[in-house]
Amino acid sequence: MRSSGGLTHRLQAHSEFRRVEFAVNPTHAVRLVTSREGGVLEYLSCFSGIGGLEASTSPALLCEADPEVVRVLRLSHPGIEIHDDVCSLRPPKVEVVAGGWPCQDISIAGKQAGLSGLRSRLLLDMLRVATEAGAHTVVAENVTNLLKMRSGEEFRASLLAFEEAGFPHVGWRILNAREFGLPQNRSRLILIASREIDIVATLFRPLDSHDLSVHSDPQAAGFYWTAGIHSINYSKGYVPTIKIGSSLGIASPPAVHYGQVVRQLSADEALSLQGFDLQQSLFPSATAAYRAAGNAVARPIGRWVLDGLDLAGSVPEPTTAPSQGELWGGDTGRVGSGYARVGLRSDGRDWEVLVE
Repeated sequence: MRSSGGLTHRLQAHSEFRRVEFAVNPTHAVRLVTSREGGVLEYLSCFSGIGGLEASTSPALLCEADPEVVRVLRLSHPGIEIHDDVCSLRPPKVEVVAGGWPCQDISIAGKQAGLSGLRSRLLLDMLRVATEAGAHTVVAENVTNLLKMRSGEEFRASLLAFEEAGFPHVGWRILNAREFGLPQNRSRLILIASREIDIVATLFRPLDSHDLSVHSDPQAAGFYWTAGIHSINYSKGYVPTIKIGSSLGIASPPAVHYGQVVRQLSADEALSLQGFDLQQSLFPSATAAYRAAGNAVARPIGRWVLDGLDLAGSVPEPTTAPSQGELWGGDTGRVGSGYARVGLRSDGRDWEVLVE
């Protein structure tokens, strides 16, 4: 794997310019996404947020219910139609549907109601949209807790939902924003469900390497100032996951510590740490900007996944090992403590996938 040159994300303390840096490497260069026939890949975005789960090219259509976010999308995607409700969306014909379905019913910080939760059931609406659009592939995102909820049964239900919607091959992988050159420890579950297994295989290709060491002076660290039900996650050289809110019922972006200074991340910094070149001034309030950052898919992850779809056929077949269910005599309904971090379900069988 190759390593690229250095880049710094600079922290700005309110109106002062402080040379305090998290040292990271840039994301790899992105390419235009093309279909298997050489044309531009047509895709639409559900639960669009501020546009993290997108390719280098704009989607044919956006679907987002939050009016504060829609305002930003209209500026960043001029001329693109924006629908406000996935439940009533009647989509155009596209090849791919992408979306990070709401995780509030799944996340550790949420109610953990799973697919029975009202918001997480929106996955089924996204799959209906994909079917009506004639899409051959769905790219989806959620929190990693989905793999182990109810000992993996919620994730199994999700896999079966993809399968029943006509996507017999589903690959999944946990990706972290730090692996893409952002100094934020943010792991998210990415899934590709498709009618073609070689498209799913693109999710298992090697990542570009990044130097995760810290070169800032003074050294900066991030932590949760509200702590909540977990530790403060004091992290030298990067910040813990940017969240939507806290147990205090307020926006709680991570705080930073450098030298004798301790302060919250600004909204601009939170957006930058998700890979967006957006400013708080585009949002009606700092709270709205923080919430948008906390809801988003890190932009370089979205681009890596969606831009990589056109590599189908050139990525080697993934190396697989029997899943827990296979090891237990083929009882794929029994998954023990949860699913592997990287895996594949193909033609009704579950496998763990070995990646570099």
